[in-house]
Amino acid sequence: MKSYIMRSITTVVLFLVVLAVSGCEDEPPTDYVSEPFLEAYLIVDEPIQGIVVANSQPITEAFDYAGMMERNAQVTITTGSDVYSLEYAETDGIGSYRYPDTSVRIKPGTKYAIAVLMPDGKELSAETVTPERISWTIEPREFLQYPQDTTVLFSPDSLRIAWTPGNSIEYIIRVKALDTLGYGQYLEPATTEINERTNNIPFEEPDDPTFYTLTRWGFVQTNQAPTVWAAFRWYGRNEVAILAPDQAMLDWFKATQWGGRSVEYRPEFSNVNGGVGILASASVIEQDVFVLKRKKQ
Repeated sequence: MKSYIMRSITTVVLFLVVLAVSGCEDEPPTDYVSEPFLEAYLIVDEPIQGIVVANSQPITEAFDYAGMMERNAQVTITTGSDVYSLEYAETDGIGSYRYPDTSVRIKPGTKYAIAVLMPDGKELSAETVTPERISWTIEPREFLQYPQDTTVLFSPDSLRIAWTPGNSIEYIIRVKALDTLGYGQYLEPATTEINERTNNIPFEEPDDPTFYTLTRWGFVQTNQAPTVWAAFRWYGRNEVAILAPDQAMLDWFKATQWGGRSVEYRPEFSNVNGGVGILASASVIEQDVFVLKRKKQ
C-alpha cells in the first residue's frame, strides 16, 4: 500500500486551494500572493512517502500540477526522539517527498509531527496520531460472479465484508480497477478475451470526468458492509480496500469528495499551521478480487 492512495483527492484539493486564495474579491493578479500547501498521509506499516508540498496558483493562469510542486523545501517528520529528514523524488513525472530508508515504517497508535520550511522562510507544521491496525474478519471473495440482474441478489449477498474495528468510528472504502485491458489471461485456462466496463452507472458517459477514473470511494459508520456491484467500474482484476482513518483524514475526505465540498476554501478543512492542507493517517487493509463477467443467458 503506497501513501499516494489519495492522489485522486490531491488534484481536487489543489484546485480548491487555487480557487480559494484567488477569489473574485481579490486584488488584481499582479498582487497575488501564493499560499503554501501540504498534503501528507501516513499509512500504518508503510514507508514514509508521497508527501506533497506545493504552492497555490492564481486562477488567471493555466492549472499546472507539476509547476505547483515545491522541490526545495526542508521537510522533517518527528516521532518521539526520532527525526526523519525527507528528500524530494519524482516517479513517472509525479514528485513528492519521502524518507529514503524504506525499512522505516509507520507505527500504529503513535504521534507523528511534520515540519516544513519553505525556501522563502515560511513554516508549516501539523500533527497526527496514527490509528490502530485493522484486519479482515470476513475477506472479500477471490472471485465474484457479476449477476445478470443486479437488482435481484440472493441473501446473504456474497459481497459482504467485515473487519476488526480498531479505534476508528467511521471507515473509508475504496474499490479500484487494477487492469482495464486484461481479462482472459487471468482465467484457467487462459483466453485472449479483453476486459470491458460493467456499465452499471447509466449516467456516466465519456463527457463526464468521472468516466475515466479507475477508483470509487465511499464511507461507512460500521465495521462491516456489502461491497455493492455499482462500486465496480470494470470486470476483471479489482482491489477492495478499507481505510481506518484518523479524524483529520475523515473530515478532509468528506470535505473534498462528498456533499461538503466547495470551491471556497475554509480554514476548518485544514489542520496545517502556517499554510493550507492536511497531515492525516490511516490503517489500511486490501484484498484483490476478480469480477467475472455476466453469465450469458
